[in-house]
Order: sequence, then C-alpha cells, then structure tokens
Amino acid sequence: MSEPPETVGILGAGRAGTAFARALLRAGITVDIASTRPPRALQHHLKIYAPGAVPVVAEDIAERARDSSGLVILAVPQEELDEVDPAWVAGTVLIDATNTWQDELLPSWLQAAVDEQLPTSMALAGRFGSAQVVKALNHIAHSEIDDAARPDAELSQRRALAVAGDDDAARGLVMGLLVRMGFDPVSLGALAAGRIMEPDGPLFNRPLRREDLLRFAR
Repeated sequence: MSEPPETVGILGAGRAGTAFARALLRAGITVDIASTRPPRALQHHLKIYAPGAVPVVAEDIAERARDSSGLVILAVPQEELDEVDPAWVAGTVLIDATNTWQDELLPSWLQAAVDEQLPTSMALAGRFGSAQVVKALNHIAHSEIDDAARPDAELSQRRALAVAGDDDAARGLVMGLLVRMGFDPVSLGALAAGRIMEPDGPLFNRPLRREDLLRFAR
C-alpha cells in the first residue's frame, strides 16, 4: 500500500462529506472541503460538523490535492453530479463515495448507465476521465463512520471496507488512506467490481470483516 496522504479534498459538505472529514481529521489528515456554497458561508457549518476542516472553493480542490495527497473524495448526491465540473478533479485520484437512490432524478449520462445495469462508477470514470476513479467509502452509512473508524485498533479488529479501481497505484493509494482512517481495506479488483458495493449489492450497509470481503475479490 502507498504511504498515507497529508491532505485530502472532499467535494460535498453534507452528512457524508462531513463524516468523512471528521474521520480524516481524527487520523491527523488535513481536510479541504468544498460545496456549492462559498467558503465563507461554509465556515459556521464546518465548525459544527467538521471542526478543523478548511473550506475552499471547488475550483481549487484539484490543485490543492495534487500538491499533497492527490486524493479527492466525491460526496455529492448523484442527482447533482452535473454541477461538478470535471476540471475540478483533473489529475487526482477521485474516490467515488456516491450511491444511486431510487427517488433521485439522475443526470442523463448516469441514468443511461443505470438503465444498462452498469456500475455507476464506470459512468463516473467516463464523465471524469481526467481523474483516476476508485470506488470506496460508499457501502458504509455515514452515521456509522464516527464509531466504525478505529485507527488505534489492530487491522483484524477493524471494519473492512471494499475498494475497486482499474489503476493499481490509485487503488493502493486509497487503501492506504482507509488504513490511516481506521478501516481494513480489501481490494475487489477492477472498477467493475464496484457493482456489488452499491445499495442493492451484498456488501451495502453491512458490518463486514476481511474474510467476508475476500469472497468477492477478483
């Protein structure tokens, strides 16, 4: 696994994004976070839900990430993905932590993938082609992250989280991040394997150990 990063960017300051931020901050990782609101408007929100996270403009996420870890977590609702400019994540390893919910009105390019029963991360990889997309952090409920992230515990005692991505180096970088956060990452293989991490898959919202995930590794 790659060395843990120093700074991670997060796109999305909702419940999931701030939960990721809290876990990262507890692990000693600096967090940049951006949303549709300007940084000044985010300050009070982050003081409550992710104290220590740095509000930045979305356009700066990629540059700041490239100068440090190279990692950005995508934590915006899928129905809002058309509002995310691919240039914002260019040259980064983009962690797709998003999910498809039945009541969402999806962008046409993503809905087409859903209709064809393709993994949504593959559609995101096409949309954000200038980034290396890795599926992770989507099959654990944001409400469980605070308790489940246990950086002081042995790997065997941690909750296992799946990782899928086509680029070995990018997948390794994300796995290193998950270790630092307090999880036990398990590679499922290529990005297509992310299909089983989605809400209707066998891994979603289940407390799993390494041996549970290894059955699905390719």
